[in-house]
Amino acid sequence: MATQATETEQAGKSKSWIDYIQKDLPEHLEWWPYTLGAIPLTLFGILVATGLLLTFYYVPSPEKAYESVEQITNEVYLGWFVRGLHKTSVDLMILFLLFHVIRVFMTRAYRSPGELKWVSGSIVLFVTFAMGFTGYSLVYDNVSYWGMTVVTNMIGTLPVVGTPLLYLLRGGEEVSGITLLRLYDLHTKLLPVLLGGLVMGHVVMVRMLGFTDVEGSREFHPFYPEHTLKMGAVAIGLLVLIVDLVMIFPPVLGPPANPQEVASDVSPPWYFSAPFMWITLLPGPVALWSLLGGAGLFVLYPFVDRELSRRGLPMAVVNALVATIAVGAVVILMYLDTQM
Repeated sequence: MATQATETEQAGKSKSWIDYIQKDLPEHLEWWPYTLGAIPLTLFGILVATGLLLTFYYVPSPEKAYESVEQITNEVYLGWFVRGLHKTSVDLMILFLLFHVIRVFMTRAYRSPGELKWVSGSIVLFVTFAMGFTGYSLVYDNVSYWGMTVVTNMIGTLPVVGTPLLYLLRGGEEVSGITLLRLYDLHTKLLPVLLGGLVMGHVVMVRMLGFTDVEGSREFHPFYPEHTLKMGAVAIGLLVLIVDLVMIFPPVLGPPANPQEVASDVSPPWYFSAPFMWITLLPGPVALWSLLGGAGLFVLYPFVDRELSRRGLPMAVVNALVATIAVGAVVILMYLDTQM
């Protein structure tokens, strides 16, 4: 009787979060489109490691910032390589996050109980955008200076919160040394901690809530060692790719920031070029409210999908159409930005 009682108590105990993380995974996670979520996690690790190395030499002041980046690029042993790894990793992290979003959207993997996974992943994407922008600005050459000016101007035109955010980021009306210090604090302190917590929370949430069923996926494989080793192989291949990209396209440095001379290319980083062109082409209020509305719809889309499904709409077709229009619009806007 005592043994039965003990077994009943053990069966009734709730699983710990470790149990959820280590439980077996469905076989479809071995298919390459379903590894797109693990790749940004690997890139985040590279970003943290290379970012820590760069802070040993970077000086966040308007007088020394450009000089320190020039020293890292041209004088410090393998400094150019570490800087290239850092820059390439953030670009690839954003790119693979976008691929991951498209895959989740097309397969409707956000369906119940996955709504919170989508919401948390959306926030991870937006914070990664902020990480990329703040890091881009710290170079403090003329292109990054004016790119920083353009992006903060975009933020300043937001309704209600735009002006306070502009002053908070710039420390005044214009881009200055205070702006550089604030962006440095954001990039090296607040945003990495926030992004690390969000990524960890997203991973735990995915494991606890489980994965969406995929047609044709019937078997399971263990998280450790099988899945772990395969993701390790993906990580090694990714590192080789990044090293190759850095060797082929080493980081460059333009002339130092000059508030009196507008850079020839004042476009923001590539991941902001589509919103930049949208604001440039449309009247201010229309562009801003449409961007805000699109961002809100993006975050809450799983709940929109649930409601439209109840009304009988074929959401697989709807999502394919929406994704095609959205990706096409972004590509066209980015192309137009390159022509201006």
